[in-house]
Amino acid sequence: MKLALLGPEKRTYSELRLLKECKQIFDTVTYFPIQKVVIEFDGELSVIYRGKNILDYDAVLPRIPRSYLHFGLTVLEMLKGTGIKMPIAPEAVLHTHNKFLTLILLARHEIRIPKTYLSLKRKALEFVLENVKYPVVLKTVYGCMGKGVMFADSKESAISIMDLLENLHQPVFVEEYVKNPGEDIRAIVVGERVVAAMKRKAKAGEKRANIGVGGIGENYRISEEESELALKAARALQMGIAGVDILPGKKRPCVVEVNVYPGLKGIEAATGVNVAKEIACYMLDLCSK
Repeated sequence: MKLALLGPEKRTYSELRLLKECKQIFDTVTYFPIQKVVIEFDGELSVIYRGKNILDYDAVLPRIPRSYLHFGLTVLEMLKGTGIKMPIAPEAVLHTHNKFLTLILLARHEIRIPKTYLSLKRKALEFVLENVKYPVVLKTVYGCMGKGVMFADSKESAISIMDLLENLHQPVFVEEYVKNPGEDIRAIVVGERVVAAMKRKAKAGEKRANIGVGGIGENYRISEEESELALKAARALQMGIAGVDILPGKKRPCVVEVNVYPGLKGIEAATGVNVAKEIACYMLDLCSK
């Protein structure tokens, strides 16, 4: 079996781990750097890197960061209908890199999410500021590792942040604050299982629990309800591999984000689970179907 791993030229811990584990069980594993891939069409489609055609492989494992969203999406769309196995629908790349769109699609599948608002102009959301409970969460539509997430404790501070976003030509994205002690859950879905879950705790003086902004991860025994919520979210977005972020909440858990490009370093360290191996085995199983 031959596997192509499509990812950024600069390989992170996650890509290196995936390459290592996939090489243990696949006959051939080739890394296709997105920046160096050439799409060729001369009667027949080819996706070439150093003379190798991705269409000669049995499966493609995509690792598409936000920076290369559109080109990565183009490659995956062109692979549809070729018989090559992929763990996600190409459109999942587009949907999950847009945080607001992710939440809307989840809500359509009756998955619990925070109350959410989006507008290009702050003035269009004045009514929200009058009626919402503070604090509120303000986000950029695109962002990762907790960057682009801000909190406002009052109408005045919310207006200040909104004006900044508007001046940067960013949509104004407001989200209900789900009360919690600065903690969330990251669940890694692979196939029809949650293979690992960690609780992330924010550092002192910080509300964001993401590892990328100093949060601390620890192994977490995910509940049946939380596990089913993560699986349902991945299915809704047509993803066989996903990082699902869940807020436990005071009443019931809700999903706040789904990641198509989840990092493995923090969760492997926190849980001791070989997540890269779980993904490699899933990809091999996918090839046999």
